[in-house]
Amino acid sequence: MMKLYMKCTTDKFELPLIVEDSPTILANKLGLKPHSVATLCSKQKSGYHRIEVEPDKWPDADGGVWFWNERGEVVHEY
Repeated sequence: MMKLYMKCTTDKFELPLIVEDSPTILANKLGLKPHSVATLCSKQKSGYHRIEVEPDKWPDADGGVWFWNERGEVVHEY
């Protein structure tokens, strides 16, 4: 499993604003301490989320994931 750390909007849609593969990188982009971001993500607070995705799937801008199927087509999951 691959872990991703996200800062999302705080409305009902929770659209991803920034997605990174470590809390340190996300913290640097937001001007926060890495420990603070890791804590917020683990508790799923204030638009911060930590998600786990399969290694062969990647997040997209709409909050879903995508992957290539056996025919080489891109498939989106929401």
